[in-house]
Amino acid sequence: MEFLSARYFGNPVSDYLYAAAVFSATLAGLYLLRAYGLARLKALAARTSTDVDDLLIDLVYAIKAPEYHLLALYAAVRYLELPPAFDKTLFAVILVAVSARAVTLAQKLLDYWLEKFAADRYTDQAVRETVLKSARVVFKTLLWVAAVIFVLSNLGVNVSAALAGLGIGGVAVALAAQAILGDLFNFFVILLDKPFRIGDFVILDDMMGTVEHIGLKSTRVRSLGGELIIISNSRMLTGGLRNYKAMNQRRVVFKTSVIPGTPLEKLRRVPGLIKEAVSAVPDTRFDRSNLQAHGTYSIDFETVYYVTVADYNVYADDHEAVLLKIGEAFAREGIEFAYLTQALFVNKS
Repeated sequence: MEFLSARYFGNPVSDYLYAAAVFSATLAGLYLLRAYGLARLKALAARTSTDVDDLLIDLVYAIKAPEYHLLALYAAVRYLELPPAFDKTLFAVILVAVSARAVTLAQKLLDYWLEKFAADRYTDQAVRETVLKSARVVFKTLLWVAAVIFVLSNLGVNVSAALAGLGIGGVAVALAAQAILGDLFNFFVILLDKPFRIGDFVILDDMMGTVEHIGLKSTRVRSLGGELIIISNSRMLTGGLRNYKAMNQRRVVFKTSVIPGTPLEKLRRVPGLIKEAVSAVPDTRFDRSNLQAHGTYSIDFETVYYVTVADYNVYADDHEAVLLKIGEAFAREGIEFAYLTQALFVNKS
């Protein structure tokens, strides 16, 4: 008993033995719970249709041995009188370890949510991977910044004063990062609102091409000439972008001109001939054809019809077929197209 009452560093030997027993019991309990309790829960979760319980079990399994030892050590030293420096050091180590593990667990939750979010909205694998990769970078950065601020705040560092101490330098950095933050914000607008996707054919000012990649700051567009165009996300949303992939039909407006002096009865037949030509071509829907104007060198008709397929190649083939059929019909009827010519009438008298 005299041995147990002997004191070292301010604590009797009995307290050290008791702390050691608490450490061993806590550690053994945690490992037994992991080995048997979680194993049974995992087997039960495997038989359910939902994957939420599988996610929760994966989160628990993500807690590793260092965290178990730190928790057992923290439980054991509560029964000992230790120097303040040791308490502060142990608290700091546990705080950092727990915060780091919390970030990894939060990342798993975010990955689960992002996978569900992207699977419901993006069927293309390449598009889904691009969205997930970019979103993970943003959320991972935000989580680690929040964790660092949390740790520093709990260690007694005045985070607010430190941030305020940046002064003019912080304002300059914020102004310099304004464009970057704007592009980052617009990335999430593109992600959620989906004004365009990878594979869409878009036109912005004098640029036209197919979207190949949507990044955190910029979007890459492959032009018709083959070169890769890099455009900021902010400009993509504020520049009056036209997305041709989203269209379900094309409205076609064109003018047909015949020579002045064409007999009136033939002029009356022109709209009907054009309607027959349009209706004879697949994937088209005729709207109207009207005499528009008596010009100086021609008599003009305006025609409107729709190509019911959005593909540009289909439109080009159909419009060519319409024009050829109009030419054939005019040739049969003896109706001449107008050209940029001027007729001179001479009065011999």
